[in-house]
Amino acid sequence: MSKSFRTEKTRKAYKDFIDGGGNEEVCKICEAKSLHEFNGWRVIANDFPYDKVAEKHSMLVPKRHTKEVELSEGEKKELFQLKSHDVIGEYNFIIESTKKTVSIPGHYHLHLLKTKDF
Repeated sequence: MSKSFRTEKTRKAYKDFIDGGGNEEVCKICEAKSLHEFNGWRVIANDFPYDKVAEKHSMLVPKRHTKEVELSEGEKKELFQLKSHDVIGEYNFIIESTKKTVSIPGHYHLHLLKTKDF
């Protein structure tokens, strides 16, 4: 059984993207169009969604290109508020990658999932 949350098609597209250099030259998070904007954060679509388990997969990202350890106190406070109130209404889960699985280490992001009914 596959451990991937992505369908085979999306998993292959993601692998091809990473193998082809992915985010090495330009941060795709910084270039992505916003679905929702907040003071220091925004929601963007995930180009390689967890489409095996989610009907909707977005990402919550800081507006500036930064790592988690570099978030300002204001960004941390707003993140807590967004996780507690504003963003979660549309989604079932907020997922944060571990250091072992993070695909874009230079730009902190959280995955927002609205899961499929099984």
